[in-house]
Amino acid sequence: MALLRKKYSEIPSDAVVLSEDEALKYQTQILNKWKHSSDVLAYRYGGGVLGVSSFIAGFFINNYYRNKFKLLHYGRASSYLPMCVIPAAFSAVTHMEFVLKNVVLQKRDTCPVCLEMRASAIQAGLGCVFPIIMGPLNTLLLAQRYLTYDIPYVSKEPMKVLRLVKKMTQPVLNVWFGIFIGQALLASVVTHLEAKSVITVNKKLEMLEEELENSGV
Repeated sequence: MALLRKKYSEIPSDAVVLSEDEALKYQTQILNKWKHSSDVLAYRYGGGVLGVSSFIAGFFINNYYRNKFKLLHYGRASSYLPMCVIPAAFSAVTHMEFVLKNVVLQKRDTCPVCLEMRASAIQAGLGCVFPIIMGPLNTLLLAQRYLTYDIPYVSKEPMKVLRLVKKMTQPVLNVWFGIFIGQALLASVVTHLEAKSVITVNKKLEMLEEELENSGV
């Protein structure tokens, strides 16, 4: 049975009325068990794609600053974990929580463009802004700890430290901006395709119901 949102006055007498949580659970079960995987590819793997994208961006940004501060093999785990794994996990989880749920429910009062913009903001923030802020901070601390680069003391000469970071970041500002735009566009496309998956499944269920009614089943 397809999940439909109606005004109370439009609900048929034989319809099953569900709360929002029940509707979300019901629709999620249908999408998860849908046999035609091509119809629900975006729904099933969209969050994972965004997570992988954040991981790759974090890895690239972290690697750039590690090379600049000549860290070599020092502090790999303590730099790659917060720069790659955490953004990847949060990208997938926050997208599913704050975007995908609304896509699945297909609320009438939800603006599709607003949802895409929300997804873009989340992805650009976690998949680009967060690594760009954390990258130099993390590698600065590691470089001071392992003495791989001559860094001024932050407490005594904060402006010198800022100028150093600016000097290292300046050559790749266009690259960082490209990553920001790319992450935002990717999230927008993924959200659009997820909505398309849900609409496709609902339409096929409605067609199936009509066929059953016409056949007298």
